[in-house]
Amino acid sequence: MGKHGLTVDNLISADVVTADGQFKKASATENPDLFWALRGGGGNFGVVTSFEYRLHPVTQVLGGLVIYPLDQAREVLRFYRDFCPGLPDEAEAYCGLLTSPEGMPVFALILGYNGPVEDGEKVLAPARRFGRPVADLVGPMPYRARQMMLDEPNATHGLHRYWRSAFTEQISDRVIDVLVENAASFTSPLSALIFFYMHGAATRVPPTETAFAARRPQWDFDAIGQWTDGAQSAEHIAWVRALWSQLEPHLEGSAYVNHLAEDDRPEKVRASFGENYGRLRQLKAVYDPTNLFRINANIAPAG
Repeated sequence: MGKHGLTVDNLISADVVTADGQFKKASATENPDLFWALRGGGGNFGVVTSFEYRLHPVTQVLGGLVIYPLDQAREVLRFYRDFCPGLPDEAEAYCGLLTSPEGMPVFALILGYNGPVEDGEKVLAPARRFGRPVADLVGPMPYRARQMMLDEPNATHGLHRYWRSAFTEQISDRVIDVLVENAASFTSPLSALIFFYMHGAATRVPPTETAFAARRPQWDFDAIGQWTDGAQSAEHIAWVRALWSQLEPHLEGSAYVNHLAEDDRPEKVRASFGENYGRLRQLKAVYDPTNLFRINANIAPAG
């Protein structure tokens, strides 16, 4: 997203079946208001049956994890928050508190560079040199391999999941302390606490150009509870909720719409659409006046 923007920024057109059963083409020149709403509207405006995208050639990239023991997590997180604002568009730096295959809580920098590998080596060198990592897995790889490197075990069919998410423009020392303390008591080895840094091309699009309005450098933070045994759900959900009660006062009241939880408050849903919420309500009244598409981050039709 730093180099080429968001998926919605690369959408050329979409075929849509609207709530009244009509088939429509949405693009910059056909039904442009519907096209605007689809790019960030959270599934409120129809069933899209096909997409046409602008593609970018990507072959060999730099990517991988740098892994640290939990006792270094505080200092590496402080380094990370200062490292991100200086990244060029081609670079990406995410991070997470995770559990190692051996069952130990660890901290990982999740790094990538979408350009010449030798340039990426220089840009990412400070992150790879910081602290005393137990493993540096960063190296050249096909883009597809980097895209899939966290799929196991997170993309396994049948996992139970409960999560909370919010944007934040800063990572305070208090947030860092809460995260490290709670990572030491993960109730499931599949759970994770992750920051995704949003920057570059994705943040240079005016907020009102698409329905997605969160166009500024910031982190998307996710507290993810995941587990395999449904009989243990109450314990893992309680862990996420207790953690979130400590974190929420230090984060923003909005989130990436795809990361909203089913039980997030309506005001958080509204805040997550930002300054575009009013226009989205008006278009909802045009394309789905009965709110047929409501099992989502719902936008109520304007009355």
